[in-house]
Amino acid sequence: MHRSPPPHARSLRLAARGGLALTLAAWFALSACGSETEPEPEGPAVSTIVPPTSGGYVEARTSQIVTDGSGPSQVFDDFTFDEDVTIRDVDWQGIYCVQTPGAAAPAPTASSFTISIYPDQAGRPNLAAPAHTSTYSVAQAGQTFEKNVSGLTCGTAANTTWPFYLYSVTLSSPFTAEAGTKYWLSIQATTPSYAVYFGWRDGTVYNNLSLQLFDGTYTTYNIDRAYSLTP
Repeated sequence: MHRSPPPHARSLRLAARGGLALTLAAWFALSACGSETEPEPEGPAVSTIVPPTSGGYVEARTSQIVTDGSGPSQVFDDFTFDEDVTIRDVDWQGIYCVQTPGAAAPAPTASSFTISIYPDQAGRPNLAAPAHTSTYSVAQAGQTFEKNVSGLTCGTAANTTWPFYLYSVTLSSPFTAEAGTKYWLSIQATTPSYAVYFGWRDGTVYNNLSLQLFDGTYTTYNIDRAYSLTP
């Protein structure tokens, strides 16, 4: 198988470390009597989720829908499957930070998350024709605190502390990705403003490619975002 917010805060920066993407094949078990074969639950079709005990992985890019009238920022990561896969569950990892030198870990400000999947169009998501879009409250996303990491740069502010979170949803409508077709996954937090940034953090290696869109301009990063797609 194969954003930025306003100019003064267009990126959450720090070096990322690579890892290995997790790819698990579907597997089956015979019934006790041997007369039937029933499918067991499958593992992720693709996963770049970072184990909470792993060091590094402290690069993130803002991906937010803000309600104060500021323009949105949107991050995308691509995926392609060798066979048709119906995606039912989506997990992702993100951070929050404040662009103030020495800032402590802020409280999460997202009220909901929007998950979108777009077909590829010349190496970019076809925003005019989303294949799937759905929005989930924070309660539905199961916001789970993982850890605080200090000494990180938020925008232009040094020595800030970021809280790291894991999220997981079951899609309201499962999405079937067609074999050999490239798609782009987007995760956006809805927040009151850019006073606190939500960043989709970097994940373990899939193909070292993600994009950020802000004010009509795409920026390419040789980094994968942290997510998993599960049938």
